[in-house]
Amino acid sequence: MQARRFRFGEYEADFSLRELRKGGTRIGLQHKPFHVLELLLSSAGQLVTRQELFDHLWPDSHVSFERGLNSAVNSLRQALGESALGDCHYIETRPGLGYRFVAPVQEIAEQPAAEAYQDCLKGRYLLDRSSEEDIHKALAYFHSAAADPAYGSLAHAGIADAYCQLAVMGSAAPARVRGLARSFADRALEGDPALPQAHLADGRVKMVFDWDWSGARQAIQRGGGSILQASLLCTLGDYEAALESCRCALAMDPLSFPAGLQWAACSYAARDFQAAAEQCWKLLNLSPQFAPAHLWLALAYQQMGMREEAVVEFQNARSCSACRVPALAGLARDSEEASAELLQLSASRHVSRYWYAVVSVARGRFEEAVSHLEEAFQLRDTALLGMRWDARLDGLRGVTRFQEMLKRFE
Repeated sequence: MQARRFRFGEYEADFSLRELRKGGTRIGLQHKPFHVLELLLSSAGQLVTRQELFDHLWPDSHVSFERGLNSAVNSLRQALGESALGDCHYIETRPGLGYRFVAPVQEIAEQPAAEAYQDCLKGRYLLDRSSEEDIHKALAYFHSAAADPAYGSLAHAGIADAYCQLAVMGSAAPARVRGLARSFADRALEGDPALPQAHLADGRVKMVFDWDWSGARQAIQRGGGSILQASLLCTLGDYEAALESCRCALAMDPLSFPAGLQWAACSYAARDFQAAAEQCWKLLNLSPQFAPAHLWLALAYQQMGMREEAVVEFQNARSCSACRVPALAGLARDSEEASAELLQLSASRHVSRYWYAVVSVARGRFEEAVSHLEEAFQLRDTALLGMRWDARLDGLRGVTRFQEMLKRFE
């Protein structure tokens, strides 16, 4: 069978890679269920008999296949978010006969070796690494891919995501990259309104820069991004729902670094620091140089009272990344040193007022910390996305000015 790619609803199936993705996120699907999907999509709108499925899945078998087929179809239905008893948006059962794929299907021109497509894949891989250096490399790949009209929208969505990520990490001043992120997200949507990644880029911009929670939620739902949805829910303080979104993402791809990192972040936000630390170690076992996992591990250790371990992990985060994150910011004993480091860094790069607030809290200067946050608020600083759940700001929870700021952030 010729290798092809199909798009239906929020999903995309790649026969050559044997992958099923929803909103750009890979869904774990075993061999037999994927074969069922492959045959149904190839005959979309037509009845595929149980005998045809048997010949396709068990060509050399002479034993009963009823249980195996039922299991494969049920697994496929679960991956597509439907059940045999509920409304079937994709697979229609014809009792005693077979199955029919009923949703509209778009066949995508197969260009698996296209340089632009490969550049988009490389860009996404680098974005998942979440270091400043890797994000700039990702931007180069996406800009290269954008020259190919066939992959322009996919590349533009990647560029928008990269600028959002740089702002959230504090590597770029939000005012400098906000317009760029919005422009490329709009271009992605205009180029391909059905592209899930375009909707996710739109949702990310609305969340990170616009603080348009309702608009972000709608866009993320259109794109089917459970990881980004978890980030939004965490920002709004719904930690249980955020963790559930992480569980869904990890169920689809247990080795996903973005999903694993978001799980650690949501666990930290929910004040389950032990779970956050354990998740970080899972990621570090897979990739010992993964700087974001070292950073979240440091934050978790800090809240667990493991100060020496926290310092080590902060330093590991710096050594594994080109990003000059203040290594000791928020550790009370070294807060004066951290404050001096922030001033030194600000002479050569963007330094968020949020970092100054963290240091001020560590020094017990709560009113000063709120003043830093208010200045960040005026600048629409993206670091404020963590203001509701960051345990380093817990000293401010009883300060009236801080409570008023949180209300304005709703």
